[in-house]
Amino acid sequence: YHHTFFEMLGNWSFDDYFKAETIDWAWQLLTDVYGIDPDKLWATVFEGDESDNSEPDHEAATLWSKLTSLPKERILFCGKKDNFWEMGATGPCGPCSEIHIDLGPDRCDMKHIKGHKCAVNAGCARYIELWNLVFIQFNRLQDGTLEKLPANYVDTGAGLERFAAVLQNKKSNYDTDLFMPIINTVSEMSGRKYTSNLDSKTDSAFRVIADHIRTISFSIADGVTPSNEGRGYVIRRILRRAARFGRVLDMHEPFMHKLLPVLVDTMGEAFPEIADRSEFVSTVIEAEEASFGRTLDRGLEIFASAATEAEKSKDKIITGENAFKLYDTFGFPLDLTGLMARERNLDVDNTAFDELMEAQRARARSAQKTASLAMSLSGVSLPETDDSAKFESDTITTKIVGWIGDGTFEQKGTLK
Repeated sequence: YHHTFFEMLGNWSFDDYFKAETIDWAWQLLTDVYGIDPDKLWATVFEGDESDNSEPDHEAATLWSKLTSLPKERILFCGKKDNFWEMGATGPCGPCSEIHIDLGPDRCDMKHIKGHKCAVNAGCARYIELWNLVFIQFNRLQDGTLEKLPANYVDTGAGLERFAAVLQNKKSNYDTDLFMPIINTVSEMSGRKYTSNLDSKTDSAFRVIADHIRTISFSIADGVTPSNEGRGYVIRRILRRAARFGRVLDMHEPFMHKLLPVLVDTMGEAFPEIADRSEFVSTVIEAEEASFGRTLDRGLEIFASAATEAEKSKDKIITGENAFKLYDTFGFPLDLTGLMARERNLDVDNTAFDELMEAQRARARSAQKTASLAMSLSGVSLPETDDSAKFESDTITTKIVGWIGDGTFEQKGTLK
């Protein structure tokens, strides 16, 4: 139920309503409007933190008891990690109150872990967060202390995909009508059947592709194109990851761009920009996928060889040299190599990879400087100089006969 792209629902208050109204309305929407069984719902509130002298949010806990049918044993005090929101090291912040739903014992995905007990914030899929109600009432100062804001604010967030799964009674967000049209199209293209099995590698490929095409398409429509830097590289990595999962479904030709029509049918009404720019988005995706596809199959062969080598080693680690070769020669982002390694219970030597990456950057910087100097001196007859004194003395008085300035060789003027 996690995605690289999701739709956030929410409501805000700027010094208008605060905790009572927020809790009351959230409860009404979930139980009265959406019809969710209140006996399945839990609430968490901030337990306080001695390190910054912040108090427990007793106000929110009291309101949950007063305004809803939740018994006290389903109103939990939890720590800063889950129940205190901050925008950064400094600035507006405050306690939050999360609404969780109990999906039933059969939804636990950690039964194989000895000693595991299902509970809110315990990590298994039985309990999932539906809605986060953030109460912004403090300001974090530079020294880490908190001061009260002159006004109170509310900022809540709920994922549409999780709501859809709960309301449509599906075991996965991907089984809802938000994703199934895309998954069905991939099934038709590949000739493979999606079975909604969370442990199936084939079904995982369907889910990855359905998730990633949304991220890629909206990002490109917003002006982010695949590249080797910044946000462009994030999109390139996501697209290449999806292309690799296409191979799991035995699709060896560019296919992602063919999903644009069904994406537009599914989301184009709410987001007309995806429809307006669909032709451009499709063209960019096809070109990027075709470029990567030319080396992907060979890269997969190299990875298989590197993985076999790692499996025979004591540490079960793919060397940094092999990971770098996959990146440098075949365009495999490190996280893609890491993903495939984990599928075979292997690790990757990220430290050695980073060292090789930095060495390559240093060579590139050096080459750039050399090329720039050579271009500046192209066709220039340099004056003859005597540098023998550098072997005889630590200091010397000399005369400057020329310098590189503004991209040209200069012999007259003033140096500042």
